[in-house]
Amino acid sequence: MGFDAVMISPIVKNIEGHVRYGEAYHGYWAQDMYSLNPHFGTKQDLLDLSKAIHDRGMYLMMDTVINNMAYITNGGSPASDIDYSTLYPFNDPKYFHPYCKITDYNDYLLAQKCWTGDDIVVLPDLNTEDEQVQRMLVKWVKEVISNYSIDGLRLDAAKHVTPDFLPLFQEAADTFITGEVFDKSVRRICGYQDELTSLPNYPIYYSLLDAFTRGNTSSLPDQVEIMKNNCPDVTSLTSFSENHDVARFVSLKSDMTLAKNVLTFTILFDGIPMIYQGQEQHYSGSSDPENREALWLSKYDTKAPLYKAITILNQLRKHASRVDPKYLDTQTYAVYKGLSEMAFRKGREGRQIVMVLSTQGSNSSEYTIRMMNGYQPSYVVIDVFTCKTYTINDMGELRLDMDKGEPRVLYPTDLMHGSGLCGYDYANVSYLDFQRKPLNSSNDTSTSSGAGVPPGLDIWQTIWSVLVSVIVCLAMFVL
Repeated sequence: MGFDAVMISPIVKNIEGHVRYGEAYHGYWAQDMYSLNPHFGTKQDLLDLSKAIHDRGMYLMMDTVINNMAYITNGGSPASDIDYSTLYPFNDPKYFHPYCKITDYNDYLLAQKCWTGDDIVVLPDLNTEDEQVQRMLVKWVKEVISNYSIDGLRLDAAKHVTPDFLPLFQEAADTFITGEVFDKSVRRICGYQDELTSLPNYPIYYSLLDAFTRGNTSSLPDQVEIMKNNCPDVTSLTSFSENHDVARFVSLKSDMTLAKNVLTFTILFDGIPMIYQGQEQHYSGSSDPENREALWLSKYDTKAPLYKAITILNQLRKHASRVDPKYLDTQTYAVYKGLSEMAFRKGREGRQIVMVLSTQGSNSSEYTIRMMNGYQPSYVVIDVFTCKTYTINDMGELRLDMDKGEPRVLYPTDLMHGSGLCGYDYANVSYLDFQRKPLNSSNDTSTSSGAGVPPGLDIWQTIWSVLVSVIVCLAMFVL
């Protein structure tokens, strides 16, 4: 499908035992941070996986939990029934906040000092304000990254970690980190960029749902504009439409073309796209564990419609970033809103991608929309999904065929050389091959995606200039 990175679940040894809602197969209930989860494989298996990924020119990312450890109480008292000696290296109550229950997850001070989990599996909350705890976590992350050649981290439950510790942890890791703050508030997500370079873009995720499950075509364009005006750098956030903590989109809306529209936006919008395993197979699980269905059950169907759509979108995104080295740094903005359509543009003048999305679904009939999309008169553009070309008329208007709710993704035909799409040969082209078309810097509204990145991140500077898309592979090291 053209991805450049694979993200795996937390690798550490989990608590063992069956509770009424399952077992700790997933990696998020840590017991021993210095041992590997034996259900995933051995140390040699992880080294082999790391080598195999790097030998393919790809990057290895890892999900990480530093907010808490875990303990099974099965209804016992979280305050008194924990044997801390079973937790390593945090084997003493002094390393943890005193027990208290989070009664309001929107109260961030409460969420950072009290415990997550429940009375079945409690998650003792590490006191990440404490300097000794900080030193122990810094030592651990440095060793893990060095031992297994980890290229980047997702930081689980970053919302619950002491904010002042986050930049210290990122500096110690000396690599790219995207930190999970599960909140739809633009103000809070953007505010966290003072502590972390990147976060999963939850405000956009919720607007995607609003648009494609409720047909609210104003929600997504409006949110794109709000984020552009409030975030230090939207292009450093990670874009997603599914992950292991939320219901699969298909469980909300089963229509295949709606899912294709959602994936189109996810991959072509600002930031680093993260595609959750099984999303390409149209998996439909709702809340966990149903949304964590094993990928091998799909038999890795490479002819699945969404698999093929993702392949095209990744290919175009990479090509656009080669044709214009500033493409990934430019910010998306809306160029059209209809009753059931939205169009977004990303890229500088003459080299932009325009995606036209529909909320109608596959039962829609054929019709035509007329839109001013930022291309100059006489420009010829091609829809990379249908390979049909369109010429912009003398008024700068595009008359675009729509049918069956399918998305359209438009790109200038005179820049298609080297893309490998729609019959064009694949070639390792660069912007130098297209110098005959000058770049219009006056239309560049970008901010540098490298702003705020810790020093020494040469490997991630490379990623930022090319495509970075991530498949989250839950609980798997060895297929």
